[in-house]
Amino acid sequence: MRQLRRAFYLFFCIPLALIHTSSAALALNDTSNEHLMNATIIGAIASLGYACYLGKAPCALTPGVDTDKLTTSIDVGSDNTVQQVRLALGADWSDTLYQGKQFKIDGRWEINANMWQSTESDPQNKNGWIVGLTPVFQYSWMQSRFSPYFELGGGPQYLSDIVIENEYKSTQFQFGSILGFGIATKQFEMGYRYLHVSNANIEIPNPGTDFHNFHLGYKF
Repeated sequence: MRQLRRAFYLFFCIPLALIHTSSAALALNDTSNEHLMNATIIGAIASLGYACYLGKAPCALTPGVDTDKLTTSIDVGSDNTVQQVRLALGADWSDTLYQGKQFKIDGRWEINANMWQSTESDPQNKNGWIVGLTPVFQYSWMQSRFSPYFELGGGPQYLSDIVIENEYKSTQFQFGSILGFGIATKQFEMGYRYLHVSNANIEIPNPGTDFHNFHLGYKF
């Protein structure tokens, strides 16, 4: 079984990361976030590959969630003239991927709903929504009160309309990739989150939407 997971990681996850990243970079009209986008996509797929190698959530056949550890969060940010608010409910995975003395890798499933609105006077599409499911990997340095963390994730998203503001997205089915960092306590987390939305070149054109967000989460 371990050899099967290793083969999946080497022959599927790593090539997919490289293909996805290079093709998405070529498809973008605005390359101002290209390096951040590449790091986000490669990091999310590499994290998924590591979880698959271990055979743990989110790659396990069962959801593997702890319903006693939930997180509600709000992300507020923008992509130039597109403003967005993202609400999410997350459930922690029951198993950690790695546990050291001061460092651990774990994560959660997030169900998200995003509402966006253009501040332009006469865009093709003024507002809309995005819904999705995202596995979010969290890399934490455990301290006594405040623990710095770094997070990566990516999952399927569905758009209410094929156009965001003036960008024709080709498909309503998209992928949302997350990169973030911040500070967490036992009850709260606060930080920065970058969200990249594109269709992984399922169809062309494939313009990326890149939101830079303030992130606030409450654990209960």
